Parts: sequence; C-alpha cells; structure tokens
Amino acid sequence: MHPFVAFLVGAGAGLAISILDYAALANVPKRERRVSFSDPAYLCKFFGHPVIGGFLAAIVAPSRPAMTALEAGFVGAAAPMLWRVIVRSAVAIARANLKDLSEMDKAE
Repeated sequence: MHPFVAFLVGAGAGLAISILDYAALANVPKRERRVSFSDPAYLCKFFGHPVIGGFLAAIVAPSRPAMTALEAGFVGAAAPMLWRVIVRSAVAIARANLKDLSEMDKAE
C-alpha cells in the first residue's frame, strides 16, 4: 500500500475516533461538559486524532508492502490512544524523576 493511501485511511479512522468522542459528549449535560468546539485545546484534539492516525499509518506502510486498508485503519484508529499513553507515561516518568531530584537535594 502506498504511504499516501495509508495516510488517508489512517486519517479517516482517526476522524472516526474523534467523531465518536464528540458523540459521547451528547449524553453529558452541558453543565458537566468540560470542553466544547469553542475550546482551542479540544479543537486541537479533534483535528489532531486524524493527523496522528494518518502519520502513523503512513510510517508503518513502507515496512509492510502487503498492508491492507483494514490494517491501515486499525493503525490509524489506535494511534490517538497510543499517543495518549505515551504522553501520560512521559509525564509520570518526569514527575518521578523530579521527585527523586528534590529528595536528593533535601538529603544534601
């Protein structure tokens, strides 16, 4: 599969994830909603999912010449969740390292 086609399929799957996230907000009362389309951070997330999904599918495509559209869709749909886990893990590691540094400073 050509990387551009994989990008389009992955971006479509990422967009589907964004639409599902937005549809889930319909069941939450307006007072309890934390975000909306007027929030720039939410817009970045809404449009970022397809971009991240497309890029990851395009990166994987050259290493798998027999990649199907279904596989590219799976990669594109999983990319936002993988990115979320990577960012949360990096934050947790940074906090742990900073805590260790502050404890070392107190011990000196």
